[in-house]
Amino acid sequence: MKFDILGIGNALVDETFYVERDFVDSVGLNFNSFKPFSYKEQEKIISSIPEKQSPEIMCGGSTTNSLAAASNLGSKCGLICQLGDDERGVVYEKNLKDNGIEPLNNFHHKDIKTGRCLVFITPNSERTMGTFLGASERLIDDSKFIAYANNSKIIFSEGYQFTSDENYLAFLNILKGCSTDIKFALSLSDPGVVNAFRKRFEEVINIRNIDYLFCNQEEAIALTGSNFAEDLQKVAKNYVVTNGSNNSIIQENNSLHEIGAYKVEAIDSNGAGDIFAGAALYKVIKGDSFFEACKFGNYASSIIVQEKSPRLTKEGYKSLADNYKKSL
Repeated sequence: MKFDILGIGNALVDETFYVERDFVDSVGLNFNSFKPFSYKEQEKIISSIPEKQSPEIMCGGSTTNSLAAASNLGSKCGLICQLGDDERGVVYEKNLKDNGIEPLNNFHHKDIKTGRCLVFITPNSERTMGTFLGASERLIDDSKFIAYANNSKIIFSEGYQFTSDENYLAFLNILKGCSTDIKFALSLSDPGVVNAFRKRFEEVINIRNIDYLFCNQEEAIALTGSNFAEDLQKVAKNYVVTNGSNNSIIQENNSLHEIGAYKVEAIDSNGAGDIFAGAALYKVIKGDSFFEACKFGNYASSIIVQEKSPRLTKEGYKSLADNYKKSL
């Protein structure tokens, strides 16, 4: 079994609500960021949501969202993740297959629920997350994972993998065990994660440089400081630093470039970084330069922020390339 992109990521069922900033502050969430919660704490937060909204449900997780983009665009993708033996786990695995992503872990926890992420979108399209990682942070390592990696062109993971001992060790085993000919792509995920698990990020970087690094400006500063444009060159061969509606900075082959953000009416930033990475990696697999790939990722992210969803429809993904050409 061969893959263009092998993802290693958290399997989370996203439940999205649209709320005011006051609500986010009142329930102890970290505004515009990520905070872990127990399942019971999540239930308490849900019970206090004004007007008792019904959530928009989507099978998410950062890496999975990126793979959904790459797969629907045409890349062959597989995912190593951990699910519970429950209804959400069944739904999640079916969703992977529906999006052309091969689930690569046959073990399911019987006594731990599948992970759930509560996503709260405030009026200015900021995204705040309260996450119960559940089974997703209890990845059981398997020797087959290295074989899957060695039959892939790119292995891709997220900073969120570094927050769990089991996940991190399984990820390290894959990274150390696979051939250095396999490209390594990483999304930093969240500045709080980078700050809290800095030693793990440094350990990974000491093992091998990142071939393709995806982050926003806050995450870049968290990793290397305010001089990130220069210092990221020490950890990544190619990188992109996005900055909302401002220009993105891209390094490729020791040359720095900038690309401007598309001027659109953003209503939901959830998934913008994920689709950027997935669309860009799809283009890299197709043979485009990293700079050109990021231009396509930049366009894809401008489309998703106009949607109330971290993903496009299958038709939406398939039309991205044609519409991007028309936008040039």
